[in-house]
Amino acid sequence: MKKFYLLLLSVVTAGGALAQSYQPLVRQKAQDMRMPAVVQQDAADREVFWINNLSDCSDWMIDNAFNNGYDQFVEGLNFECGDVEPEGPAAITALNSTTSGNGFMMVDSDEFGGEEGGSGIENCWFQTVEPIDCSEHEFVSISFETYYYMWDNGSSDGNEYCLVEVSTDGVTWPDVETFEESDAPGMRYELWPDMSTQDAVANPTTQTFDITAGAGGESQVWLRFRWKGTWGYAWMVDDIQLYDTPANDVRIDTYATYTDYNGTNMYEYSAWPQSQVTEVQMAAKVANAGYNPQPGVGLQVNVNGSDIGTSDLVDLAYQGTDTLRLVGYTIPSDIDTYEIEMNIVTDSIDENAADNTFMQSFEVTEYVFGRDDLTYTGVFPSTGTDEFIAATPFQFFEDATIYAVQVAIMDGSEAGTDIIAHILDADLEIMFSSEELQLNPAFTNAGDDGDVTWYTFTLEDPYQASAGELVAAAFEHYGGSDVQIGESIYCDDNTAFVYGDFGSAGFDWYYSNDVPMIRLSLDPAAEDTPIGIVEQASVNFKLFQNNPNPANDVTRIRYTLNQANKVSLQVRDITGKLVFDQVYGQQNTGTNSIELNVNAFGAGVYTYTLTVGEEQVTRKMMVK
Repeated sequence: MKKFYLLLLSVVTAGGALAQSYQPLVRQKAQDMRMPAVVQQDAADREVFWINNLSDCSDWMIDNAFNNGYDQFVEGLNFECGDVEPEGPAAITALNSTTSGNGFMMVDSDEFGGEEGGSGIENCWFQTVEPIDCSEHEFVSISFETYYYMWDNGSSDGNEYCLVEVSTDGVTWPDVETFEESDAPGMRYELWPDMSTQDAVANPTTQTFDITAGAGGESQVWLRFRWKGTWGYAWMVDDIQLYDTPANDVRIDTYATYTDYNGTNMYEYSAWPQSQVTEVQMAAKVANAGYNPQPGVGLQVNVNGSDIGTSDLVDLAYQGTDTLRLVGYTIPSDIDTYEIEMNIVTDSIDENAADNTFMQSFEVTEYVFGRDDLTYTGVFPSTGTDEFIAATPFQFFEDATIYAVQVAIMDGSEAGTDIIAHILDADLEIMFSSEELQLNPAFTNAGDDGDVTWYTFTLEDPYQASAGELVAAAFEHYGGSDVQIGESIYCDDNTAFVYGDFGSAGFDWYYSNDVPMIRLSLDPAAEDTPIGIVEQASVNFKLFQNNPNPANDVTRIRYTLNQANKVSLQVRDITGKLVFDQVYGQQNTGTNSIELNVNAFGAGVYTYTLTVGEEQVTRKMMVK
């Protein structure tokens, strides 16, 4: 993980963040659910007239602003071409492009920043050596595969730019000292202008856009890819194509969401408890990537294959964009998984329909409230011995009672470590807590997507949440021992939080763009997961925790007798129903064991009671 930034829930709407210098190890970040990658159109379906896959680096000239007399920029930073790998303090994954095996282009600013201390502004580029003939092509579009991971100087201040620039003589380029697309209309194109600190795109992402204003009908066209910033991660480019812009091509562009967070401030929940289902507003940004105006463009939505409606229709001008919204959809109350399919419909026949669809899903549960989607993007914190609190906020739409907090604790976390969960208010102040528990590694996770064991912390006093209230589910580790939790999908700035010594402000609250895997349970029967608490002591024998636990086949129950005695074992489910009862008769002094086959048991929490003479001891176990 790289940097975190301070901001309390109570000032979420104020925006802004504090930069800091903490740089633990980075992990791959998931693509923003609300920013689907544009689907690359097959070259066979395009009128492609120029291709370069970076297999011959002599096709390109690499340079930087300092070398050209602009001494306000740093000296030495350049793109690299060929078989390259990101390095530096927080090296990231190399570009996974179609032809990455024969080379690609990369500016590794993180490595440069690590060597130079991160001071100064970087400004470098690579450009075609030979011109491209576009004279027979009135409308021209560019396509390339890319991967970009932003740092933005730690303050989301628009300090980093990924630019594509066009020249018709190879000498006259947009001003090297300016960066906005508006500074050179038709000759400069800015990628991802709305990205902020620590955002990343999918690896790879295909970028396609129209460059007609700079290249259409020109007999000589040079291309330049320029990066400017201060200590970013890396920007990588491969498989560049120029093709004839289609007449009719509308696509979903950079924003698609079933709760329209930017318009409603409603989080996207992957798991809705039945008591909280509510009306949502779906949205997608659409762009006209063709050269014809596009009338009658709408957002049509299916849920589990059923049409739920179409947004108001709009007309898109050449290179026009708009955000389409479908209101009035209510989350169903039936327990199920719901697949959402968003489609762009138009009055024209779209020549590239592959980028007109976006898929998303959520589930409705009886009691679980979750924002992660059961996928792991990494672990937090990178150094497990750090003291920390991680918090995932939730909005309540109806009154409800919170009984427990569930956390995905990761493998390698140290057994016996004291851990605790909390309910926080909108100012990130603790309102209610669970009992302090000791970590049981039988309930940790290897990081396999979709297979999550949730560590459950019941609150000492259930919390009554009111409709309209914002609360956060939080997990705390006091530090010293090694404890890490899972992180999941991307979330917007100021919608997930961590507390600890993670920045220049020292111990404080910071926001994260990865959802901590912490959920709420509204289940009145929720019980602590740390199975193995002795409910009754005995002076004449000792009962050990079953192993393995959780069990899914055969588990072994060990016990030690101080003297020979009669032994029996009973197992009950969570309702108290007796599911196993066996008398073993007289057993010898010392350690003994029972092999218990749990294949006939359903998944859940059970108690097992060992009776020795007149004494009993009960422990809990879990069956998967």
